[in-house]
Amino acid sequence: MNATWFKEPKYAWVGLGSLWIIGFIGALTRFSMAYFQVKISEDLEISRGFISMTWSTNMLITALCAPLGGWLVDRYGAKKVLLISAAMGTLGTGIVVIGEHSTVFFIGYAVISGLAGIGATTTYLLMFEWFSHHRAKAMALLTSANSIGLAITTPIFVSQSWLTWKDAFLTSFVLSILISLPFIMLGVKGSQQSKVTTAKVDGSIEAENHDHDKPHTDTVAPSLKSSGHLPIFILVAIALFTCGINMGTVEMNLVAIHQMANVSPSMIALSMSILGILEIIGSFAFGFLLDRFNKLVMMAMLFGIRIMGFAFLFMHLGWSPILFAIAFGMTYLSVIPGGFLIVNEYAKGKGKQMGFLFIFHQGGAILGALIGGLSFDYFKNYQVLIGFDVVICILVTVGFVSLYLSRRRSHRLHDVQHVKVSA
Repeated sequence: MNATWFKEPKYAWVGLGSLWIIGFIGALTRFSMAYFQVKISEDLEISRGFISMTWSTNMLITALCAPLGGWLVDRYGAKKVLLISAAMGTLGTGIVVIGEHSTVFFIGYAVISGLAGIGATTTYLLMFEWFSHHRAKAMALLTSANSIGLAITTPIFVSQSWLTWKDAFLTSFVLSILISLPFIMLGVKGSQQSKVTTAKVDGSIEAENHDHDKPHTDTVAPSLKSSGHLPIFILVAIALFTCGINMGTVEMNLVAIHQMANVSPSMIALSMSILGILEIIGSFAFGFLLDRFNKLVMMAMLFGIRIMGFAFLFMHLGWSPILFAIAFGMTYLSVIPGGFLIVNEYAKGKGKQMGFLFIFHQGGAILGALIGGLSFDYFKNYQVLIGFDVVICILVTVGFVSLYLSRRRSHRLHDVQHVKVSA
């Protein structure tokens, strides 16, 4: 008999804990690329445009590998794909550490680490497979790992001036070998082991659809299963693309944006820490809401909050760094899980579908990074990039609100017709 914790299999929580620690370690390279952009440029004698190109190439290769990784998961299981992905990421980080040239940096971070993208959607697929009652919450917990890592890493590296970007990459490399790879081997169940509980999970999902999550079935699932599911799929793809652009703006350019606005280093450090903390709070809050309310409404709310955040960033007010950190941090980690949860309700969480959608997100991240570099080189500021973020977030928000209202009217019309037929 399989032990359960909070109505979920015990192995699901153990696996989630293992993946959380791995995500925490991954925050080191994310922090390094964002915070040390200027220092990397000086040390390697490269332009910010080259760094943006390196980051964008990493995103491109990751995007191209995502559908392949999804196919491999469907065919060979998640554990093998995760191991290969972690090995490639570790190798790429190690190459960056030993390299002293821009070419080595590009190969290590852009190419080798990019190949780790075969595991980009694997953790989401595992959440779909392992959890039934607390799926969105589990995804929120998982995505919080990187943010907690950012919140902890930022003050450490800011307060200790002797720590460099290479120290961050070296720490990530060592921890990946000592912790990440062993945790995948020991803490993640293989596909054959997971199949033992598949029937139980399916039964839980069916029961859940008749329990507290019944609104999901009534509002979203029928529309996805009908001929009208395509508009939702397209809208989710556009939303992920927009989220990617937002991510490219923040990951690659946020510190530089603050520096251009003459924000003090202490304020930048404080805002980055708040960003990481609010990412954690936001992921839990929206994970809770996504489990209980209409997902289309929740996605509209997410992008509505982002509009306010980028508007504050565009105005460069005295408190803009803090206000942006709060608004964007609250929504940063919830768009991908929210979009995947919507599509999963009709695509059944297949790896190929998730991988295809992930291409849109990574494509947006690439464009966001490139627009940032180009706008700085041409305009000597980032206002065009920030303004673009505001506009596309408005369009996506309108899209989700319109689709929700359209679905609601369709359901009401159907109910009226049903009443007339019954009468």
